[in-house]
Amino acid sequence: MPKCSSCGAEVTEEMSFCPSCNASLRSDAITSMIEDARRALNMNPNDLAARYNLALAYKLAGMTELAVNELVRVSEAQPDFADVHYELGVLYLKTGRVEEAKGCFRRVLELEPEHPRARKALEG
Repeated sequence: MPKCSSCGAEVTEEMSFCPSCNASLRSDAITSMIEDARRALNMNPNDLAARYNLALAYKLAGMTELAVNELVRVSEAQPDFADVHYELGVLYLKTGRVEEAKGCFRRVLELEPEHPRARKALEG
């Protein structure tokens, strides 16, 4: 479980502020990224670029499951988008879902055979 960098209290990925010391758990830039992407999706729920940006912002904020959910939605809508499969693989590794991660990295290499980060992830 994540911890507050200010006081060490346990927090959840969805929290914006620590319940113990009220410290911000996200940088202003990441919070802005999340808000901007959500605003774009409110205007157009089918905006895959905004959905991908939201997933990356969630990833940066440490909101892993929310990031995974958004990346899965993008991958279903754009199955040939190599970077979404790579990012999903990274998050699956982070959460211990090794076989799913390997499947994502293999998909990246099907789409982009010379993708160095996916190749390295499969070899490592």
